[in-house]
Formats: sequence, C-alpha cells, structure tokens
Amino acid sequence: MITNCFYHSERVLFLPISENDIDILMESMNDQDVRILARSRRDILNEGNTKELIQKYQKEEEGFIIYDNETNIKIGYGFVMDIDLYNKEASLALVIGKKDYRGRGYGKESIELLMKHAFIGLNLESIYLEVNDYNIAGIKLYEKVGFKYVGKGRNGQIVGNKKYDVIIMDMIAEEYFSRYGNNEVEQIVNSEKI
Repeated sequence: MITNCFYHSERVLFLPISENDIDILMESMNDQDVRILARSRRDILNEGNTKELIQKYQKEEEGFIIYDNETNIKIGYGFVMDIDLYNKEASLALVIGKKDYRGRGYGKESIELLMKHAFIGLNLESIYLEVNDYNIAGIKLYEKVGFKYVGKGRNGQIVGNKKYDVIIMDMIAEEYFSRYGNNEVEQIVNSEKI
C-alpha cells in the first residue's frame, strides 16, 4: 500500500512524477488510442526521450502519476502545465493510459484532484485545457466537473488527412469553490488554531 501520496480520492492517488515512471509514460503515449485522442506527441517514445521528457516535466511542470488506490497499479498521468504565477493561471492535461480504467470514473476523480492542486495547492485563479472536438467522452467529462466552453482553435489538429477543431475550456477559482467548497482547507486551518 502506498502511504506517502501527494493527493488521493476514493479510487486514485497521485505521486509526483519521477524517472521511475518511464514505463507508464511510454505505454500510454505509444498507445494508438491515446495518440489519436490526446495528439500531444507524434513521435514514438523510447527510454531515452521519455527520460528527457520526465526531466523537463520535473523542472517546468507539476506532474503526477495516477495510481489505482486499491491495486497500486499506475493507470495514467496528469499535469498542471504552463503555470503563470503572475496571472495565476495554468493549463491541465490528463491521460488514463490503461484501457481497462477508461470510462469507469477514474478520469473524473483524477481531473478533480488536478483541479484541487491547481486551485488549492498552487492558489491559481484560472485553469484551462484543450480537447479535440472528436474526443466526445473527454468533453463530457470536463463539462461534468464544471469546465466551461471558451472557444475553439479551428483546424487545430490534423489526423491523417482530416482537420479537427480544438475545444478550449476553462474554470475560474470562484466556480471551483462554489462547486467543490473549501471545507478541506477550513478544517486544516481551524485545526491549527490555538
């Protein structure tokens, strides 16, 4: 059992990304479905370029490996990226790389933990994400957890010989706290009062 997790929910837990996580990144990013749905990388990942990618993430982003809380199996990864502390905004990215875990609520719990980290851990004011318009399940998930449609980048993704729009969605801190509350923070603050 993993006891030193960064964040956890009922079924998932987050640990900061490390060089020991080459396996889940390579497995996920080299998966045909992930490559089409996420379209964040087009090259094949190997141990060398995955190690470089992890080092970049460790320096520039807030990256987490997502584990199944019951089995301790690595099931995916999530990032808070492009962090702008001046404007208090960042983007989010999430991949559930293990096929058996898709469509079963693990993505919802994982994106909610990323949102919690962005708004509570990093004290951001705004988060956004991009999702390809053909990723209907992703769009529905993001709407379900409270993201709002902002706009789209027309022809932002090319898959084969077809062009697709990239949907841009966001959430501000007021919307997050209105939906999810601030009880956890208040409990911690109140328990520290003398």
